[in-house]
Amino acid sequence: MNIKSCDNLLHNSEHITTLLFSMEGQLLSAARPYLWLFALLTLAPPPIFYKRSSRSRVFKRALYLCFACYTCCILLLGSYVTYVNVVTLFKEIELLHVQDFSNMLGLVQKLFYLVLLITIHVNMALQHGRLAGIYSQIAALEQHITAAGQHYGGLPKRTSFHYRLAARLGSWILICFTAFPRFTVPVLIMEWQDKILTEFIMLVLQFKCVEFSLFVILAEELLQRLRHTLLQLQLELKHCEQSQLLHALCHALRRNRQLVSHVWLLVGELESYFMPPLLIFFLYNGQSMLHVINWAYIQALNPHDCCRYWRIGNIFILLVNILVPCLNSQSCINTYNSFNRTLHKLRCGVDQLAPELLSMAQREYILQQEHLKLHFSCGGFFNINLKFFGGTLITLISFTIILIQFKLQLLFESKQSSRNS
Repeated sequence: MNIKSCDNLLHNSEHITTLLFSMEGQLLSAARPYLWLFALLTLAPPPIFYKRSSRSRVFKRALYLCFACYTCCILLLGSYVTYVNVVTLFKEIELLHVQDFSNMLGLVQKLFYLVLLITIHVNMALQHGRLAGIYSQIAALEQHITAAGQHYGGLPKRTSFHYRLAARLGSWILICFTAFPRFTVPVLIMEWQDKILTEFIMLVLQFKCVEFSLFVILAEELLQRLRHTLLQLQLELKHCEQSQLLHALCHALRRNRQLVSHVWLLVGELESYFMPPLLIFFLYNGQSMLHVINWAYIQALNPHDCCRYWRIGNIFILLVNILVPCLNSQSCINTYNSFNRTLHKLRCGVDQLAPELLSMAQREYILQQEHLKLHFSCGGFFNINLKFFGGTLITLISFTIILIQFKLQLLFESKQSSRNS
């Protein structure tokens, strides 16, 4: 089987029904509270827009209009926050007499507030139909996976998905709401009302990676259920001695392969939907960390600076917000790659042989896994995984070293002059 035949397999496989299961199922039911939170932050449309209901079109249009107005208000708020932060930055730069490099670095960091917010809202408006398709695919895949696994032990007896989602995502949301303001508000030098508005916009921007992580966890859960069904098929094959049962198990194996290919297509849809805002988000977080490091270096000689420890915490939160989606993506990729180990262990009967029918189904599955590599790409610029996080960390350390090398002499001269004076 070559790559072209793998593509034909995807297009010729059984079509997944979508529109009838738009927002139904255990997975989307568990994710609905988080989706409403993202709607409150104007990161995604409210789930009610994609739910079947008997309400009139006038009511739905009124909901659309209200959400559009609310989104415009958040966008205007982001414009005001950007303006206030730019004015404050210019005042600090004029007061401290820092170089043009710090001026440009800080200005770009402040303008990212508005750029990222516009990117999120425009992407949400243009791709709301694709998001509806993603919801439908998740719900339909969950139903088909459940039906396919009923004859082979059903779903694994694990902790409810609601609790596992709360442990992986809800806990980090609470940390963001508590720790992020703690480390960023003391650094802001402006009126208290402007601090609150700035903090709200910064939280909105940081929660884009949380939204992406939610859908990655949903995709991983689908793969976990398919892997459980595959393990059940492996146990059934070990005790298979009848030709009729072997045909049924090989058919179930092909069905499992088709569902895995649909999850692979779902990941491709997630990449296309999240690519523009995620690309700007990673640039924003990386540039923000460079700005904070540079500003901490500028304030190194100031004996009255009380924010140096808050800046370290700020860098830590920004760095972890890059780590979280990378960890979730890597976990989903590892789950997908674990299918190969199970496939190579498939044997039939007590003699542990592989009949021709099983060998053919097994070979098709293995070739599909080899050609359809799972990865979470950001528009082809980079892959979202632990390797990308390691590169980000190395870049941050390199920038710090270069900054120290170029400004160390200036630091000693300034300290000497301050002692003489």
